Amino acid sequence: MSNKINNPFTFIKLSQATTVCFDKENALCDGELDIKQLVILDDKNSESEIAQIISNVLNAVDERNPLANALKKQYDFEQSANIKKIFPFDYKARSMGATFKSGKTYIIGLIDNISIKNKDNVISRCEEYFDQGQDVYVLAQSLVEKHTDLDPVALIIVKEHIRETMKQSIEWLNEHNVDIKVVSSGDVIKASNIAYDAGVKNVNRQVSVENMTIEDIEGNADKYVVFGGAYREDKNTIIKALENKGEKVIYINEDFDDFSKSLKESKRINNNLHRAALFLITKAVLAAFLTVMLLIGYNTKAFDNPFGLYRFFVLDALINVVAVILLMMDKSGNEVKGKFLFNVLMISLPGGFMMFTASVAIFILYTMQRNDTVSFGIYSVQTAIAMSMIAFASLSIPVLYKISQPINRYRRIMVIVVVATAITALVSSAIISYTSNKADPLFGVPFMEMNGPTYLITTIIVIVLIGLYSALYQIFGKGEQYED
Repeated sequence: MSNKINNPFTFIKLSQATTVCFDKENALCDGELDIKQLVILDDKNSESEIAQIISNVLNAVDERNPLANALKKQYDFEQSANIKKIFPFDYKARSMGATFKSGKTYIIGLIDNISIKNKDNVISRCEEYFDQGQDVYVLAQSLVEKHTDLDPVALIIVKEHIRETMKQSIEWLNEHNVDIKVVSSGDVIKASNIAYDAGVKNVNRQVSVENMTIEDIEGNADKYVVFGGAYREDKNTIIKALENKGEKVIYINEDFDDFSKSLKESKRINNNLHRAALFLITKAVLAAFLTVMLLIGYNTKAFDNPFGLYRFFVLDALINVVAVILLMMDKSGNEVKGKFLFNVLMISLPGGFMMFTASVAIFILYTMQRNDTVSFGIYSVQTAIAMSMIAFASLSIPVLYKISQPINRYRRIMVIVVVATAITALVSSAIISYTSNKADPLFGVPFMEMNGPTYLITTIIVIVLIGLYSALYQIFGKGEQYED
């Protein structure tokens, strides 16, 4: 069953889609035409004279249709001939014309549907245009009022107009490794050329399904990119076949404005998820490093209470929840470029390593203090734990700031809110700790074990590691680009 862009939750489907299938006539193109070239066949008329003739026909017929609209953009002059008879636009023959008081009749119509002299030779001149997916209309004339055996005067080369936002949308889908299929009820060559102009990849993988059985269509659905001669049942068969092969398919054949909105929402979700993943995986890297360190410390009896740092994760959870909620609420439409999983890991490593290094440095100093090598005021493992927890909370801020680049007004406020949350949590814990002479029951930061030298040492470690983090981020994070 095809997925149409017809509800407010479709951007979620789009963010999960592995294949987007576009209907060429209704999605890639907007129903308008572009005039690509005017080829003069009758040297008796100059280009300006032919332009005036086309304008006279348009003014005489005075209709609005894709062909007339496209021609009027280039050939809209004042009427220079009196009208005797009008031939309104024939939608079946795709032709229109007029007879003027001079006795001459001019017809503009699709070359296949117009009776002109020497038609085979004229059509042979059009092959190069057909190969480029273009339509050819002919301006033909007669000295009497008739529609047959006309003299060809000029060829008008036209092509279907691609929606203005389509190229940007297709580019985004390509960058995010979403497969694109194009289906058309018309000629496969024409559909392939339109798809190529829109930016679809591998359009040479094309096939006409006009004479295929349902079984053949199902078997070829994943082998081709462009499908011509595909009517409604054929299109449904292609989509169902792709879904049966495990693809998550969105079929775009109408409501293109809603698709554009959904694509924008998908960009926003992708970007926000990416930033949230960077922040959380940084903490996961820290947790992995800490686990190894604490296990080693426990087995070597380096710490009296090696697993006391687990209490940090309550405080960390509060900071994470606030940060991730605010990250996901970011409404900007910027996007991230690059390989998602690889870049998430590479950018998370510097932050996780920086925070882990803070704990290693503190516990090394504690070990040296315990062995009477130096005296830094770190008299117990509880002091080392308190210093580490303060360092972790402090170092979360530059991590959040870096992954929030480029900074706009919303993200600046977001960072301020997270900083305020961390400070409030730490100050509340410190007040409880100093007044009760024991760690607060929620966050468990043993502030009562801290003193002036340990605050100073913690501050120095944090400042040094922020500088180290900035340097590492430039190395590991240079492949990641956010664009507003």
